[in-house]
Amino acid sequence: MNDFRRGFTLLELVLAMSALALVAMICYAAFHLGIRAVERGEVAVVTAQRLRVASDVLIRQVKSIVAYPACNEEEEVYPYFVGTATSMTFITAAGLEGGGGLTRVAYQLVESPTRLVMAEGTRFSPAMLGEENLPPPTDRAAVLLDGFKTLRFQYMMNDGVDTEWRDEWDSYEEEMLPAAVRVLVDGLPGIELDTWGQEIPVMLVSGDNVGEVDDGDVGNCSREEPDTLQAGAPPP
Repeated sequence: MNDFRRGFTLLELVLAMSALALVAMICYAAFHLGIRAVERGEVAVVTAQRLRVASDVLIRQVKSIVAYPACNEEEEVYPYFVGTATSMTFITAAGLEGGGGLTRVAYQLVESPTRLVMAEGTRFSPAMLGEENLPPPTDRAAVLLDGFKTLRFQYMMNDGVDTEWRDEWDSYEEEMLPAAVRVLVDGLPGIELDTWGQEIPVMLVSGDNVGEVDDGDVGNCSREEPDTLQAGAPPP
């Protein structure tokens, strides 16, 4: 009578363990991909929400730009608007606080970490706005958007014949406001687009279509007059 015990050979054990390891790897990879997809989706949702809030503020304030007169030391009058590739400042009728009214608003790209900061101020006058190297307002400041790599502003020149996008705008030199403002943002987390962009037309609250002003819009350019004007008050 033969006496032997039935069992698995070493080869069979190796094949079984290999198959089990393969199935485990496949399950782990699928689970890992699922977790990463959920995380990317959450980041995309948060980014989209913050981007919508930031763009809503920008659109409302740019569309409500006022051709407010600035008056320099030579008593030259021009509409107040200063824009660079990383900053812009202007007078808007859509201030975030105080129920609206005229507000001087400044948008500034700040590094380390990269973020877009918005500041508002409600005290200004034509003489004050005509000063060189006027610092941004300090009444209220907030981070409007962060987490991106780069951000830049562009400004549309429209002379009635041709249009051109520029990286800088000085209304003293142009004697008019830009026809539109474009915002370009690179490296937003969770956004598939390499560059997100928004073009905002300038729809003037007052003044003509190009936002020109003349001497009649300013009562007195004297630097002796107090440089204080509450938001909502019309130009002198």
